[in-house]
Amino acid sequence: MNHYQKILSLIIATATISSALTFQSINAQTQLPHSDTDSTPIAAVITITKDKDGNTIFNPQVTTIKQEEEILVLNNDTVAHSFTNGANPEDPMTGKLFDSGTIQPKGFIEYVATNLSPGNYTFYTTTDPTVTAQISILQK
Repeated sequence: MNHYQKILSLIIATATISSALTFQSINAQTQLPHSDTDSTPIAAVITITKDKDGNTIFNPQVTTIKQEEEILVLNNDTVAHSFTNGANPEDPMTGKLFDSGTIQPKGFIEYVATNLSPGNYTFYTTTDPTVTAQISILQK
């Protein structure tokens, strides 16, 4: 199974399980250069979406992976967002560990946690810094 088939399968599975995604999400385009020979399995999917009250959220709020595992961040919202480490823009660590740049609506990025030690890392979207969540990194 090639890399894009793997992503498509994971998106379809996530949509089926959570009912939070729509079929349009499958038309996501890669925004970061990535090799077709990528062998890193996707360990988790984080979706930028709306909750039942219409508020933008990261779903899930806490994502747990091991060091060097890959996360797919899918923007299922109608506006661009980012996946940026830190509590908010004033955090002195903001963007120093990871910063996706702009993730367009229905787009996605992939992040491999090769630079993170075990621990908990808060992240937010620069579009709305009050929208936060956390990655919990376990020892490989």
